[in-house]
Amino acid sequence: MRTILVFNDDSPEAINAAEFALHIAKKVKADIFTLNLVKRETYKVSEKLIAAYAQPIDSSLEPQGGLVEADEDFKPAKWEIDASQYSEKEISELVIRKNVWLMVKGIETQVTHELLCQVDIQAILNHVGCPLLLIPDNYKKRNFENIAYAVDMRYCRRTVLKFLTELAKDCGASLVLEHLSAKGLPPLDDKYAMSLFDNEITNKTYYNNVYFNNIKERNLNVAIGVIINDLQADLLAVVNHRFHFEELFGRAIKTCMPENIPIPVIVFPL
Repeated sequence: MRTILVFNDDSPEAINAAEFALHIAKKVKADIFTLNLVKRETYKVSEKLIAAYAQPIDSSLEPQGGLVEADEDFKPAKWEIDASQYSEKEISELVIRKNVWLMVKGIETQVTHELLCQVDIQAILNHVGCPLLLIPDNYKKRNFENIAYAVDMRYCRRTVLKFLTELAKDCGASLVLEHLSAKGLPPLDDKYAMSLFDNEITNKTYYNNVYFNNIKERNLNVAIGVIINDLQADLLAVVNHRFHFEELFGRAIKTCMPENIPIPVIVFPL
């Protein structure tokens, strides 16, 4: 059984992320594990978080069309732990021990409040084997239609591709490999790039809705804008500390999402 871990600090962005995580859990048939990062007198999740988990799915936030529907008969098991005194090392060990499939964290799009906990999410990501999904605080859509994997095709990782393909299948989404040449490397010729995609990707994914774009724009911010705004990606995938991640986030994930990224980002471990 898959397990989705939700980081909870009782902030508005954490509540939004919890709502999102529950919906994804129903799509992929995963259990929910809430990690409470702030101390409270009881070990029960806050009333707001309970409400987030209990509320019905808002169909107006769902894309229309022949996408996979959430399995309303599937009820994710939900449990929690008081991690308010845990160090990043202890949280990392817990994630590994529980064999967590996906970590989910809400993130602000601009600073509106002080930090409610001092946990360094980057330090955790650096030491675990599962990806981290960042949900912007104002993001209300609850499903993925177009997943974009920003990658230099010469360094496409099969483990990342496998995870994203399975997620795309469960969500009824398309998966697009967006080739963006790494800094210092020449662009790929269209014919060679398509041959690389056909021989190394399509024969190994076993999913029809996997596509490829050879983006030759060298300005990453412009290219990301095209992927999000023109190609309508609603999930951006990158790999921790590799190429495009550091151009977008710098050396570490901060308290706010980069201002040019209004959609969720999934960051895979190095």
